[in-house]
Amino acid sequence: MRALALVLTASALLAASLACARADVPAPTSVPEPGSPTALPTEAIVPTAEPTMVPTSEPALEPTPTAAPAPVFFLREEVMSGRVALEIPKIGVLAYLRMAEEAMGPNGPYFTRPGEHPLWIPDWGAEIGNVGVALIYGHRQWGPVPKVFTALDRLEAGDLILVSDEGKTLTFAVSETVVVEPADFWPTFFRYDDAALQEGRIQLALLTCTPWGTARQRLIVFAELVPQQEVPATDRIET
Repeated sequence: MRALALVLTASALLAASLACARADVPAPTSVPEPGSPTALPTEAIVPTAEPTMVPTSEPALEPTPTAAPAPVFFLREEVMSGRVALEIPKIGVLAYLRMAEEAMGPNGPYFTRPGEHPLWIPDWGAEIGNVGVALIYGHRQWGPVPKVFTALDRLEAGDLILVSDEGKTLTFAVSETVVVEPADFWPTFFRYDDAALQEGRIQLALLTCTPWGTARQRLIVFAELVPQQEVPATDRIET
């Protein structure tokens, strides 16, 4: 009996120890079955800024090309009509142009004497207002009497010379004054004319004798065409 009681007591103690041991071991955590969906963490919704609309500039419009103004010059027939006038406000010149007549002499060609009117030489230079140098000549005096170009030597750079008829006016500005010997006049003139033709310039040359009262030398006043939009206000000579 005693032995049986001891055996029972030992069994009871073993059972109690096992029960305590189980009590000290934490319960196993449940593990999700394989393949079962796991909840993903909720993503934080970050507000996105709306795209800024950048105004686009309108494409630049191509400028509409404007037609170049038609060249204005005086034809031979217009000068022959007697209605084309030469005006030099600074020295009080206002005279109608005439056309020079060319003749052949023993020493080569020569031209009509100017008389009271300045003369344009049509075939040895440009038309007035066309590319090149147009040549107009006149007397300073005849004997003691002053003539149309008597004060031509008073012109300075920038002084204006106008050629006009009832419908159009060309304005030239003095650019240079040259004094040459008579034999050097034509070589000088042709040199200026060639340069103007090559450079596309429109010029006028006024020719007379100098000094006053003699024919020892030649006085040439060169002038450059002033673009219409740049013509300054000018006190015109009253007719």
